Amino acid sequence: MKIAKYTLPSNGVVYKPKNPFQAKVIETELLVDTGENHGEVVHMVLDIKGSKISYIEGQSIGILPIGTRKNGKPHKIRLYSIASSSQGDRGDGNTVSLCVKRLLETHPETGFIYQGLASNYLCELKKGDMIHITGPVGRAFSLPQDDSLHLLLFSVGTGIAPFRAFLHFIYYQKKCWKGRIILITGAKTKEELLYLNSQRNDLECLKEKGLQIYTACSREEKNHEGERLYVQHLLSQHQEEIFPLIRQGLCSIYICGLIGMEKGIENSFRLMCNANGMKWENLKNQLCIEGKWNVEVY
Repeated sequence: MKIAKYTLPSNGVVYKPKNPFQAKVIETELLVDTGENHGEVVHMVLDIKGSKISYIEGQSIGILPIGTRKNGKPHKIRLYSIASSSQGDRGDGNTVSLCVKRLLETHPETGFIYQGLASNYLCELKKGDMIHITGPVGRAFSLPQDDSLHLLLFSVGTGIAPFRAFLHFIYYQKKCWKGRIILITGAKTKEELLYLNSQRNDLECLKEKGLQIYTACSREEKNHEGERLYVQHLLSQHQEEIFPLIRQGLCSIYICGLIGMEKGIENSFRLMCNANGMKWENLKNQLCIEGKWNVEVY
């Protein structure tokens, strides 16, 4: 039986690319500052007052970069996961927050630097600038209504965005959750752990409210085999704590981040199942049927 999830407010407005809403940038903050544009991550708060937008945690908004494509048509929208609860970072329901990493890739042979259109556009915006947005969109990645379910959240990099929205909703807006909540998140270094570093640590303080956090810094930590530590290794390391929650059918799993991370996490689950006389494919199929296996990768 499929679990019930939070649903969209019936009176909310959804904006389309042909009729976007013009939002104002009211806050930008560096979450990762390496001294170079490579690796730069920005937390951005947009004013949506007057839009009648009502979003729920787990949704995304679309960004319309300025300018046109070579064929003269407007750029296609780029979707970004919302990083704030439905009340927004300011608690009045009039803002929406994003977590944006500047995409700059250098070709190893030619040295040509490719700049991601939307991410560089967003990272260059300043307080007071106006931006066209669409949405909100997405329903499948929302939280379960049953707060007795345990939540297992896996993220890498900016994949933390919807989980920040989840956690702010649970601990500041709903103010209770009966099940356990475990966040397993990864980055290259400690300073690149978003919302958990010296730049901003608003998730770290949630430990006092019961949130369990396990982190993997792949360039600074090693797994038991002496190789780089990734989120799937943390799953294996804490399997005695986590697997009983999965086996009992009391856990809803969310995975968000770079494409490919799902494979490593699934392999760790498969090994756990094998060690406990279960077949991962059967368990995953049941999780999918019940709406307890949720993946959003890019």
